Amino acid sequence: MHVPARWVAFLLPLATVLVCALIWVAAVQTTKIHRGNLMSDAARENGNRAIAYAHFIAGVFDRADSAARHLARVHGGAAATGDGRPRALIDSAAAEPLFARIDIADALGRVVLSSAESRTARSIADMPAFYRLRAGAGDAPVISDPASDALSGVPAIGFARPIRGADGGFAGAVVLTLPVDRLTDFYQGADFRPHDLISVIRLDGLTLARREGSTVSYGQYLAGKLVMRQQLVQPNGTYIGPSAVDGITRIFSHRRLARYGIFVTVGLGTDDVLALSYARARIFYTTVGALTLTLLGGALAFWLGLRRREAIIQRLAATNARLCEAQAIGKMGDWELDLTTGMLVCSDEICRMHGRPPSEDVLRGEEALAYHDPASRKEIERTLRTAIASKRPEQCEVTATMGDGRVAQLRIRMSPIVDGDGRVRTVLGTEQDITTERRHEQLRAEVAHITRVEAVNVMAATIAHELSQPLTAAGNYLTAASHLAGQAKLSLLDQERLAVLLGQANRQIGLAGKIISRAREMVSDRGASEVASLEDIVGEAIALSKVAVPAAARARITVQLQPDTGHVAADKVQIQQVLLNLIRNAAQALEGAKDPQILVSSRRERAGMVEVSVADNGRGLPAGVDDIFAPFGASGRDGLGIGLSICRTIVDSYGGRIWNDSSALGGAAICFTLPLDELALLYDVA
Repeated sequence: MHVPARWVAFLLPLATVLVCALIWVAAVQTTKIHRGNLMSDAARENGNRAIAYAHFIAGVFDRADSAARHLARVHGGAAATGDGRPRALIDSAAAEPLFARIDIADALGRVVLSSAESRTARSIADMPAFYRLRAGAGDAPVISDPASDALSGVPAIGFARPIRGADGGFAGAVVLTLPVDRLTDFYQGADFRPHDLISVIRLDGLTLARREGSTVSYGQYLAGKLVMRQQLVQPNGTYIGPSAVDGITRIFSHRRLARYGIFVTVGLGTDDVLALSYARARIFYTTVGALTLTLLGGALAFWLGLRRREAIIQRLAATNARLCEAQAIGKMGDWELDLTTGMLVCSDEICRMHGRPPSEDVLRGEEALAYHDPASRKEIERTLRTAIASKRPEQCEVTATMGDGRVAQLRIRMSPIVDGDGRVRTVLGTEQDITTERRHEQLRAEVAHITRVEAVNVMAATIAHELSQPLTAAGNYLTAASHLAGQAKLSLLDQERLAVLLGQANRQIGLAGKIISRAREMVSDRGASEVASLEDIVGEAIALSKVAVPAAARARITVQLQPDTGHVAADKVQIQQVLLNLIRNAAQALEGAKDPQILVSSRRERAGMVEVSVADNGRGLPAGVDDIFAPFGASGRDGLGIGLSICRTIVDSYGGRIWNDSSALGGAAICFTLPLDELALLYDVA
């Protein structure tokens, strides 16, 4: 099924965008699933770490609790020395590296035994943990706030357990000092990423120990924070959220050690967890982006190609339409003959000319020859053989019966196509209906004949009017000379008078000869090139009009020719006839005018044309005439009414136009255009 190009141009970008969108949706979903899997695996891993860390912290405090119980049982009744200094604690627990120091105090808080050497008396009575132990009735241990140890200077917490007397009353306390970093040695020697976090938090929200990356800290108070809310809701669970201390989003897993009133939490930075996913996503998105750009670029290139192809097709269609229109206007068609098959492919205009449907534009050569009479067929075949043999274009003129039944004259041109091997296998040809052209040539010949007949009439009027005066004068001079010569004896003065009379007679006879020569020039057919000086044409036409038209002789004729209108590409005699007709009509329109005036002017137009105007101050054009240039359209008293029609025919034959207009002098004006001779104009300028 054929899909129109405009639908392809519409659907292709849409399909490309949809494919790119699906690719990006798949890429985003794949990345999302991958990150979800990574987060799920990280959450499980973090939960396992939290369990392990809880076991580690529970082991630390269990060891501390076991040591405290042992020391309370063994050394619970120890007394202070006389000077108040604590005695050295001799016990295996004192060698435990987990503890920084062990202190055993009596009921008043005085340290009686210590694993650290001390030269002065010490007391723990001001410790909050000691207050809690002394005030409490139970046997639960108390974990003090983390702080810098007074003796060692290291951050530490105190694990304190009460010593009970025989009556069950408070008899003192055992305080084990644990360095804070002992609680964060869980990952010692392992790869600890910058955002990895472990911490031990008391249930009141005080951080006992915290390690982030390689940094160990303590003492952060987190009451009311997200971690405490999550611990309250789910003592042993996992959640994702920002840290209350540094705001970094982590996966947190926590485990509660209710026996000691603490819980542990382990955190993994989501950026660390997803670092591999981010790197993979960048590569993935870069690849998908490149693929998208490739698809879009390819689609764009294909779409632009379609648009260019569509534009070319439209231009070709428009060009073909213009060609068909031009062929129809010019009555010319083209054809192509395949000499190998004898098949002829015709254009639409050829089909129309011969009455064939455009769909039947392929026919055999013999069928095409059937449209012509036998003589024309022989001429066409002869011209074709000559063109093939000479391998040069040839032409002939024949007659044919057209599709509308009329017999027309055709000009057939044939151009052989020579292949690379020098053979002719194809002939291109054109057929042009030149019937109108031939009729136009015939009409021009008839107009030229009418023009010359009119010129003969002008010459007759010229001879009848102009010759009478010089011939009469010459006769008078000759009569006087003859009378003077008849005298018996001529004096010197008479001889001079005789010579003058004869000279005057000779001058009048010469003037008559010039008049006849000028009249003959108008009707002569010199057959020269159709290039003439506009100034000469106007001057001679005015001179002839003054002789042939009495009214023109009475009018004041003014000439205004622009310098750039020197030569026209037209026959001198024919344009003189046009001007003579126009001046005569203008002179007739001036009858009765007080100051008869005629203005002959010229100006250059665009496209290499010159406008000539004959204007008067007469009574104007006759009323009630639609077309004064039609035959018998504006007949006067002394004419047949074909003068202006002849003028239009002559002007049209040179590609010009003629029209009537109003005159600046107050009457009418007839204007016409003629082609300029550009080459003669260049010579004039030079």
